[in-house]
Amino acid sequence: MTDKELKYYDRINSTFIGRKIIEVFYEELDYETDSEYWEHSTDIHSVDMNVILRLDNDELIQIKWDNEFYCYGIGFEKLTELDKREGIKTISLNENANWKNLTNKTITEMIVFWDESFSQELHKVGNDFVPKGEKKKITLPQTWQIEFGNEKIWISALEIKENGTDSYWADHLTILFNNNGQEKYQLIKNASTQQRL
Repeated sequence: MTDKELKYYDRINSTFIGRKIIEVFYEELDYETDSEYWEHSTDIHSVDMNVILRLDNDELIQIKWDNEFYCYGIGFEKLTELDKREGIKTISLNENANWKNLTNKTITEMIVFWDESFSQELHKVGNDFVPKGEKKKITLPQTWQIEFGNEKIWISALEIKENGTDSYWADHLTILFNNNGQEKYQLIKNASTQQRL
């Protein structure tokens, strides 16, 4: 385990474990339509930007896709306030049945599921791109499993597209509220490694 991974786990542990979620918001690009967030099903939400949680210590935590390890993994940061930004809409999920069920429940454990791949630099030769140098192994935190005692949810850098194709390592977050969804998209099965916190 690298120092960078250890620091990531320590930040997750000190931020989330033992805390309760008080409020939930999604941030999405404002397409100026009436739809607020794409509800793939009643138990799967797909968000093109961020999930923001207000915890019981009044901290605002923004869960996002980022490039802390490699594009696009699950990252997070503390916010000082909910910013209103042009072109972005912030949606309250406090009355959503899935999130309401988890509000005020203690986060007891989290598991980070990592994915591995290889990257190789390319350079252009004429009209083609040709591999250059050695392949490098890359790993990123693809999915978080958040546990509230016996209940679990998954937040993944996964985009479920309307045409039936799925993109992992996506600039998108998908929240799955039951194990059937997790199994359908094989979040645990496809993970190369996992770390319980």
